[in-house]
Amino acid sequence: MEILDQIWAFLMSIFGDLDSMLEELVDFDGLALNFYNDVIMPLPEWMKILGTLGLAVVIIFGVFAIAKKMMKLLIIVVVILAIIVLARILMA
Repeated sequence: MEILDQIWAFLMSIFGDLDSMLEELVDFDGLALNFYNDVIMPLPEWMKILGTLGLAVVIIFGVFAIAKKMMKLLIIVVVILAIIVLARILMA
């Protein structure tokens, strides 16, 4: 168990260092707050509401498009598996 603890500590030190490096390099929180303060906050409320509704519509249609593609993929996988099962049954 001691080796596993050492490996875990090593991995946590790597990810901790990576996280702090990315935090200093990118500063995503600062970018998001600056974008909100500089671009979104000065807009009138009706534009914010319309933008939120538009974003919601885009997200909903995107989820539907992904679900439709996943359904097609599922049908293709089921057909391929059915062909394989039938081939194995007929070969035996």
